[in-house]
Amino acid sequence: MEIRDKYKVDLCFYLPKEVRKELSRPYGILFKSTEKLLKYVDNFERIITVGDVVTQELLKNNRRVFLSIVDGKTKRNIKLHMRFSNYIMVKNEPAIIRLSAMSYIKAALNSSFSSVIYVDGEEDLLVIPATLYGRDGDLVIYGQPNAGAVALEVCEATKWRVNDIFSKFNVKKC
Repeated sequence: MEIRDKYKVDLCFYLPKEVRKELSRPYGILFKSTEKLLKYVDNFERIITVGDVVTQELLKNNRRVFLSIVDGKTKRNIKLHMRFSNYIMVKNEPAIIRLSAMSYIKAALNSSFSSVIYVDGEEDLLVIPATLYGRDGDLVIYGQPNAGAVALEVCEATKWRVNDIFSKFNVKKC
């Protein structure tokens, strides 16, 4: 299929109910202590954060983040106040992953510059494309509600597992 104007067509990958439980558990190392997370993070060159609280904690503690994916909220409704001078705005509704959001994540991870992607909607599931498009050796950090932060090192095995989960999503035109 040829798409002539790629900006007018978007696909949405919908999270099936049977996969929700699978995604509710942490994939990677769960950190309940910010101090331990910060020590661990220092072993990695490129850090990718998904979520406002983890992004805020790393930046507050002077850690360089290569890509931040945030939506300005935590736990769906509590507004966080972080200011970014430069960011890319994408649309991504709850319980889906838009192909357009994935494309921006891929471009940001292939760039040589740090980026912030600000999501109009919900960023939680964008851990999936961040992991799929990350380089081997990148570290993806995301919040685990009421538990802490999860650090997931990108490698072939991680990408295989995340791709397996993603292959269970349903896709249709948005």
